[in-house]
Amino acid sequence: MSSSAVGKKKKGFAANIKSKIRGFFGSRSAFKPAGEIRRSKRQRKPLPPHARTALKWAVYVLAGFAFYAAATSGAAGSSKGLMLLPLGCAIAMFSGEISASVTGFVAGILLDMASGQLIGFSSFYLCIVLGLACAMFRQFFRKNLINFEILTLAVCLAYYYIVYFFYYRIWDYEGYGLVLTTRLVPSFIKTMVGSPFIFGGVWLTEKLSRGTRQLEIEEQDDKIDRV
Repeated sequence: MSSSAVGKKKKGFAANIKSKIRGFFGSRSAFKPAGEIRRSKRQRKPLPPHARTALKWAVYVLAGFAFYAAATSGAAGSSKGLMLLPLGCAIAMFSGEISASVTGFVAGILLDMASGQLIGFSSFYLCIVLGLACAMFRQFFRKNLINFEILTLAVCLAYYYIVYFFYYRIWDYEGYGLVLTTRLVPSFIKTMVGSPFIFGGVWLTEKLSRGTRQLEIEEQDDKIDRV
């Protein structure tokens, strides 16, 4: 028998043994290279869009109630940052007009409950303002931190002035100047200081809940005729 025939016979015998071992273990994954195994583990099926959207809004609801609890905690009459205002502004930037208006309505009710104000006072204001802000960001402005801070500043200034005027100044409330300097102004400052962190959290949530392709399209669209 020639040497080539002996070599072929040995190769066939080795292949037969290897196939029997693979059949015994029932899978070929044990014989894959380490790099291929790591790649297969990374390629996991993403969540469907509806599940990502539901998870995103669940995060926003939990954040809203957490900020409501923070606004109602502590000593009565102390100044607290109203983080529901920048949260509503950030959500309005990345959502549709209807979602922004509903967000403003719910955030306003929570604000009224936390501040002991007439229910519906803040919700009416935020429902209209956040709906208009969302429409403006969809058409004219880019969704970045600078524009968010400008929006939050305008919304908070108008909100605190309305509260000050209709709840204290118009009724010639005794000590209304003291309320302005010891409660409203510190609360406004705390709200503005915490707003960039809220924007970062909402931006990250939106980024994780959307597909990469959709984010690239929206980022390119934001660069067209927007400031």
